[in-house]
Amino acid sequence: MVEYSYNLMELTEKQQDLLQKLANLIVYGHNQLSKLELKKKKTSIRKKLLFFMFGATQSYAESIFKIMSPTKNHTSIYANSALILLRSITENLINLGWIYACNSQRNAAVFHLDFLQSTLKYAKRYKELMIKYRKEKYPKWDLTFGDKKKADDWDEYIGLLKKVIQKGQKRYKLQPDTQLPPIEQRCIQHDDYLRAKGKLTQGNSLEKLYVTFYPYFSGIAHLTSQGLDTFRNRLTDDMTIDSHPNEIEALVPVTYAVYFAMLEMCLKQFKAYDRVGMKEYRAIAKSMLY
Repeated sequence: MVEYSYNLMELTEKQQDLLQKLANLIVYGHNQLSKLELKKKKTSIRKKLLFFMFGATQSYAESIFKIMSPTKNHTSIYANSALILLRSITENLINLGWIYACNSQRNAAVFHLDFLQSTLKYAKRYKELMIKYRKEKYPKWDLTFGDKKKADDWDEYIGLLKKVIQKGQKRYKLQPDTQLPPIEQRCIQHDDYLRAKGKLTQGNSLEKLYVTFYPYFSGIAHLTSQGLDTFRNRLTDDMTIDSHPNEIEALVPVTYAVYFAMLEMCLKQFKAYDRVGMKEYRAIAKSMLY
């Protein structure tokens, strides 16, 4: 168990307790994650994605804890910044839920091929940019990208990407025009899958999570007018950067619940779930807001 001192900022016992519980869970998750082994040639694409997605979630959860915990060199808390990280964790949860919302590797393949297709699109656009602003007409522009000094240098890489994409589409029997559904549709498809199996509940509904939480996270992440409004002090109509300790009571429980859900999923899929070790954390997760 890790103990933290909060005497540099006035926190209630409840706020201290919430931070301590999150710290304990994150440390436990980190220790369990370090025991997992990824066998590249024997691991399905779903489990590979799960492995790296939870690694990212671990990093983001630790970061949320740090910026929400006052220390000697960090005497304030920054809830808005934590919400941006929480948005990414939430999106990870949605993506994983959708990836596993079928009895095949299809959704995982679609998700991974979307990355390759996006990379291909980026490469083509970069080549077009180098053609548009070629060195002969724009000598002061430097569009060098690694070993790609001129537009034609992209051709080999673009050709390789096309072959990898086509190979993946053939292996998983996907049509060339198969696209990753928008995030809202991923949530609905996940819920439809659970509903068909009679396992859909309010607690595991991704559509509910998306509708109730995600737009708020997205506004802060993209700093839309709604996002910028979170930095306004409504009493003075001035700017506020630091957050009030009360934000701990709103943010930490959600972080705990989402992180726990992903930790539990990861450990079960890798057959590393310790029912006794997780018992206390599971009981706490049930009492947290989600």
